[in-house]
Parts: sequence; structure tokens; C-alpha cells
Amino acid sequence: MAQGASLFRLLNIVVAVLIVLGGCLLFVHIKSWNSGILGIFVILLGFLTFALEFVIPESIVYNMGFMFSLFGRGLFYISMGLLTLAWKWYNIVVGSVLMGSGLFYIVMHFVGATPSPSMSAVPNTSTTNLNPGTGGASYTNPTDLQPNMAQTYDSSYH
Repeated sequence: MAQGASLFRLLNIVVAVLIVLGGCLLFVHIKSWNSGILGIFVILLGFLTFALEFVIPESIVYNMGFMFSLFGRGLFYISMGLLTLAWKWYNIVVGSVLMGSGLFYIVMHFVGATPSPSMSAVPNTSTTNLNPGTGGASYTNPTDLQPNMAQTYDSSYH
């Protein structure tokens, strides 16, 4: 088990480096503003993927929960592979490897593989944790405070 988890961790680091490389390749061959901005976006997501192997902020766990499951990370890697594809051979190689890694993660999800510890984070969704300044009051919505949709819809505007 530990060896499998370390292999997933190594693959996550390699894929993060490939995402950064793919973003750099997009940024270097700027033919339009779109490819430059897309390159910067992909580079930042690659750095985020790399950093998630070492530090897991709770806000990232809560807002990007897909990065902590094999299926979600597989879809993320496939989308990064599609974003890095271009007409140069090296972009095709990087994009294909990223999409292949994503497919591998999706297959491992359905096989029932155990992910690395960096992918096993579970968001703490207690109401006191979501907004510590107010004790979570802004995130609670009791049913008596919810508007009645029949009362909020005014048919006089038609």
C-alpha cells in the first residue's frame, strides 16, 4: 500500500512538472493574447498541483475538492492535457502524456486503488470552521429565513 501511494505521489509531481512545462511551451510560442494568458493560467495550475503534494491548505480542500479524488484529479489532468495541446510536436507529446495520466487516474478510481496521502484530504465542513469570525452564522440558513418562492415571484410584471 505504501509503495502504491508513493507511486501516486511521484506521478502527481511528474504531472505537475509537465503541466508547468506545457504552460511554458504555450507561453513561449505566443501567437495571440489568448495563448499567452492560457500559458500563464496553465503554469499557475501546475504550480498549484505541485504545491498540493507538500502543503494542503484547508481552503483548497474545501473549494477544490475534486483534486483529492482519483476521478476528479483524472478529469483535471485530462483538461490540462487538452489545454496544452497545440500544433507543435512537443505540445502534442506533453498534452498526450497529461491526458494519458488522467485516464490512468480514472481507471484507478474504478479499480479501487488507494491514492497518495496528499490526495486523501477531507474538507472540514463544520459551520464553526467555515466562517470563524461569526461562528458560521453567515453560512447557516434556517428554513424559517428562506424566502417562499411563490411569495417572491410577482406576476404583475408580465
